[in-house]
Amino acid sequence: MVAVIKSPADKKDYRYIVLDNGLRALLIHDGEIVDTTQEDAEEAEPVSHSGSSSESGSESEGSDAEGEGDIEAEAPAGGVKKAAAALSVGIGSFSDPWELQGLSHYLEHMLFMGSEKFPDENDFDSFLTAHGGASNACTENEATTFYFDCKPSALQGALQRFSQFFVAPLIKADALEREVQAVDNEFTGVAQSDGCRAQQLRAHTARPGHELSKFGWGNRRSLAQEPAAAGVDVRGGLVRHYTQQYSAERMNLVLLGGETLDELEAWVRDEFRGVPGGRGPRPSYAEAGFPFQGGRLYCLQAVRQAHHLQLTFQLPCLHAEYRKKADDYLSHLIGHEGRGSLLSALKSRGWASELSGGVTEQSTAFYLFDIVISLTEAGLAHGSGAGLACVELVFAYLELLRKSGPQKWAWEEMANVAAMKFRFQEEDDVSNLVTNLSMDMHRYPPEHTLVGDYVHELWDEKLIASLLDSMTPQTVRIDIQTSKYEEVCKALASEIPDMKQGVEPWFDFQYVEAVIPGDLLERWQGARATEDMSLPPPNHFVPTDFSLCCEEAKLPAEEGPFPAPPALLVDEPGLRLWSKTDSTFRLPRTTAHFRLSSPALYDTPASAARAHLLLKLLEDRLCETSYLAEVAGLNCNTWFEGRAGIDIKVEGFSHRLPALVDAVFGTLRELDVTEEVFARVLEGLQLKYRNMNMKPHKHATYLRLLSLKESMWQASDILKELDATTLADVRAFLSSLLGDASHTCHLEALVHGNVPPRATLDLARSVRSVLGPCATPASARPLERAVELPAGGPLLHRAGVRNGEEENSVAEVYRQAGRDGVRARALIDLVEQLVGEPCYDTLRTKEQLGYSVHSGMRLTHGLLGFAVVVVSGVHGPAYLESRILEFLAGFVSTLRGMPEEEFENHRAAVISAKMLKHRSMVEEADGMWEAVTSQKYDFDARAREVEVLQQLTLPEVKAFYEECIAPSASTLRQLSVHVVGKAHQAELSADAGEGVTLLSDPSSLHQRLPLADLEATDPGAPVGVPDAGPQSDAPAAKRLKGA
Repeated sequence: MVAVIKSPADKKDYRYIVLDNGLRALLIHDGEIVDTTQEDAEEAEPVSHSGSSSESGSESEGSDAEGEGDIEAEAPAGGVKKAAAALSVGIGSFSDPWELQGLSHYLEHMLFMGSEKFPDENDFDSFLTAHGGASNACTENEATTFYFDCKPSALQGALQRFSQFFVAPLIKADALEREVQAVDNEFTGVAQSDGCRAQQLRAHTARPGHELSKFGWGNRRSLAQEPAAAGVDVRGGLVRHYTQQYSAERMNLVLLGGETLDELEAWVRDEFRGVPGGRGPRPSYAEAGFPFQGGRLYCLQAVRQAHHLQLTFQLPCLHAEYRKKADDYLSHLIGHEGRGSLLSALKSRGWASELSGGVTEQSTAFYLFDIVISLTEAGLAHGSGAGLACVELVFAYLELLRKSGPQKWAWEEMANVAAMKFRFQEEDDVSNLVTNLSMDMHRYPPEHTLVGDYVHELWDEKLIASLLDSMTPQTVRIDIQTSKYEEVCKALASEIPDMKQGVEPWFDFQYVEAVIPGDLLERWQGARATEDMSLPPPNHFVPTDFSLCCEEAKLPAEEGPFPAPPALLVDEPGLRLWSKTDSTFRLPRTTAHFRLSSPALYDTPASAARAHLLLKLLEDRLCETSYLAEVAGLNCNTWFEGRAGIDIKVEGFSHRLPALVDAVFGTLRELDVTEEVFARVLEGLQLKYRNMNMKPHKHATYLRLLSLKESMWQASDILKELDATTLADVRAFLSSLLGDASHTCHLEALVHGNVPPRATLDLARSVRSVLGPCATPASARPLERAVELPAGGPLLHRAGVRNGEEENSVAEVYRQAGRDGVRARALIDLVEQLVGEPCYDTLRTKEQLGYSVHSGMRLTHGLLGFAVVVVSGVHGPAYLESRILEFLAGFVSTLRGMPEEEFENHRAAVISAKMLKHRSMVEEADGMWEAVTSQKYDFDARAREVEVLQQLTLPEVKAFYEECIAPSASTLRQLSVHVVGKAHQAELSADAGEGVTLLSDPSSLHQRLPLADLEATDPGAPVGVPDAGPQSDAPAAKRLKGA
């Protein structure tokens, strides 16, 4: 039996087996999986299940108890983890027949539509929903992968249904129209995506007949209209594709559960032995060769305001060379962001704001290595005015790498970091885990299934040199995607006279293509490294101390599903500090959250603009430092949270974390930049605001929040202020914020992980010392509030899409359900669970309103709500809202007729969701930080909500739904947002309907309606640090062990 190599931190057990039909399976036993009901575990009929699981967390109160039904929704003592499975078939869009392009994607959809054993189209989804689970699938070039997760005791029943996708699917004729519409809706949803358009241009311009040139998305035209015109039997094609391609030898199954490996193996052999085999291994496309001709340039219009330059190099398939990580070595150096890097050279000239480099597509025929540069206006305009000056710098850097030769020390540093990350690996989401492993099984041998991405066994400088030698001007493909398409085309014409125009037939956009002239290729070939280019130095952020303070302090391991809260160490003017030393995960990792609050950050649109710009300048100044830290497993992220303040999060290996924290806040305190850097960063932030809300569903969310929040400046107002902001303005703003005369700031921090309280206190005081005289008490911080909607007639705000070519419309129907509290949140969480799957099945699957249908709870500054959102490329928002309201009205009858046992299943699912164990230290820290930033400090919210959920009854949920959610509710508080797509612009001026109040300016609603009168929670008295000793303002990095 093959021994699967696993991380020393991994407590799970693994077994790799091959069935008689050739199907490969990786079985994973997780001993920490705890079931939620004995009832489920003792079921005689393995297909008949009831239970729980899913996602979320909340609070508590009390409730009346009525009859409990047949199943007790009791909370397990040890917490809950989900079970999961994934199956990856080694067949994807490369295998589509030319007359049915997109067929693999279409078949992926159709396999969900029932099997001989479980013929109901909705059987699998409804089973998963009732057992706290979910499912999905994705189609790639050479693989199609299906996956699900669920409550542990439902795993066998879910697996029985899942296996039938591959044993005996029905591929129903009466589901063809609905699912081709679903595929078409999915395509319409990305038709205005710059990334998808660029990807499709690569396919369209690949060599004729090459598999990459197929239209893998599929849409109604490719899968229904054109086949019908040509007399092609589409269902026959689907059945043929399944029978000829879905063979057991091409399948990898990963199954994760709490059962023993022997039990899991018995299930797999029993359920999957019926999968047909005999078609041989998955197809190889090694003979297809490279898809592109080298020395070619393409230009296309960007939907967003942006300019991207992409250089693509075609490499041979490197599947067999995974132990050498030669492509990762090139990605590490080319994509480096430290001093001397290609990005640093581009930034110093003001030509680029971002760069990425690495393999973006892998197949048995080729690897594609992309260097993608986000150009500034200066970078686009320099030289010929088409961004080509940057190309010369790229080849100059590649020449530096060739001339310097492969650097073994850099590869060994990569190997060291990879081994460290594998050794101290944290758990992933179960769906991500099984999905990624099932796909990795196509590439790695059994023993390296888990470690294949990390293993560095063979240093091969010849392979690295040969890959570098293939990355030349003669082999490059260049794509320029720009919002200044016409200008760039004219500029290109001056350098490249023989340009051809074309139209991409599926997305329907224009582009130009050209053979790059020989003199230009020669110029690039002769490019030499500039003085500001060099190889990166050794990384001083790589940790060497992995000792655990919980072991030194002999802390017992935490038990139970709900982690202990952090301790309040300090609560004084200017500083509130929370601390928790980890004893659960026992890994050398730490997460440090900081929030800097001040009314000056958001009191006017101008201050909001300057605060956000200040943060972006900080990120840019830190780039070279934070990139080195990131490579070494230490991450820094920043967010501008509007009125709430600036958030900074540093997480990763604990040894060097204080050094990075000191660097971040020290840089902020002394931040100053040149006019050139300021102009480049300002331009990037201006583009961010100009491109905001281009996606209709995000636009709808933005408008809802703009209506509800007391303080939210419009993006257009902030952009206007950005346009007028100077470097002197930002310098003055920073001085007023952190200057010696300023006392307006407050710092709240949470440090959780491999760090004792004394070191936490030192770290926080060091940060505060660097920031200056923060003196504002926590009680004086701004408290965000939201509008209480009026009962009675609904409110409606309508807006057109930001992009005039956008076909998609959105209807978001929001119901406000009152103040947040434990019982109220438990009720709305139950409604979310009960409504979710029927809403999706009705509006998306049956009515095919659009590809994206979502429903769920909303919490806006202490006010609970429930929303249903539908995105459609076919229907206008008015029709979408009418269907949403029809569904919500009809669900009253569904609730009234719901059997008690069905309700108990859903109730148990929500309880399991609340009791899901944190997968990682950073996930636990993020949960605690949410309680801190809400200023509620309700660290026990999930535990208290579980207590309430255990007592809630079906009559109580019915009453809540009919009082707060149903359209007939007398106290209905409704806000609808309509974002109107290209084909439905007439709706913007249409009559709103009887009793509906139109909102012309949603941002003014808080001036006319009452605000929820909420107060921050008193967190209690600080506990202090028992071993505190004398305070020190020395840099924290010098005081922690090993730093």
